[in-house]
Amino acid sequence: MKKLLLALLFCIGGFALSADAQKITVYCTISSNGKIDYGDLKKLLPDSTNAKLLVDPRTQYGIKKSNHTLLLMSAYGWKLASVITNVSGGGGTFTSSSSEYLMSKEIYLDAASYGLYLNNLIHIETK
Repeated sequence: MKKLLLALLFCIGGFALSADAQKITVYCTISSNGKIDYGDLKKLLPDSTNAKLLVDPRTQYGIKKSNHTLLLMSAYGWKLASVITNVSGGGGTFTSSSSEYLMSKEIYLDAASYGLYLNNLIHIETK
């Protein structure tokens, strides 16, 4: 009986703590040479979130290939959302192609961080 009551207490406490958290989806792109572009995420999110979220495999681990970068990002919880392929050529001939990968990740922000994120997002183009 005590175990059941304790488990119920933990469940209620977990729901109370998660009620204040807001889920958002963030995105980044990975170029064909493995370079990651987070766009304006560094400006939008609090520094504490940026430190955990914005991984740079090129500088941190020396990874330069896009497929290795994709594997590392998936280990950090990022998911492949889309592949963008650029094909070039002229006169009906194919000369080259390159791919860019769009990655997404769902994160949770507390009420204060979420408010800061929304404020930064709304005002980012007026700065």
